[in-house]
Amino acid sequence: MGRRPFTPDELLELRPLAAQWGKIVARRAFGDDGPGRDIDFAMMEQIAHAAAQGLTEGTLQTLLDGHTAALGDEQPCPDCGTPCPVRRHERPLHAQGVELRPSEPVAHGPACRRDFFPSAADLAPGRARV
Repeated sequence: MGRRPFTPDELLELRPLAAQWGKIVARRAFGDDGPGRDIDFAMMEQIAHAAAQGLTEGTLQTLLDGHTAALGDEQPCPDCGTPCPVRRHERPLHAQGVELRPSEPVAHGPACRRDFFPSAADLAPGRARV
């Protein structure tokens, strides 16, 4: 389920995509005619910063939701392998100027009387972690 890290070139390829979204933000903020003469660079920078935070928040929330959804409704206990129901627990997460409230997976193994936090990245279906 894991993926190799992105290369610097692959990450660089995402910038033009984000730049296109910047054009959409500028049009939404000021219309097709662009900002008037009363808008200075500091105001433009505030708008760009707010858009960047929104892009960061939306990207991270979407990726976290997909990661959590991959777990399914049950995960094996890392000690005994017994299937345990996965609940969702919302908690704040701060990342580069944004606050997210992801739904963190939490499971409880009744046989071992322990809670554990399964990760979609390192669990094979039907197998306990060792």
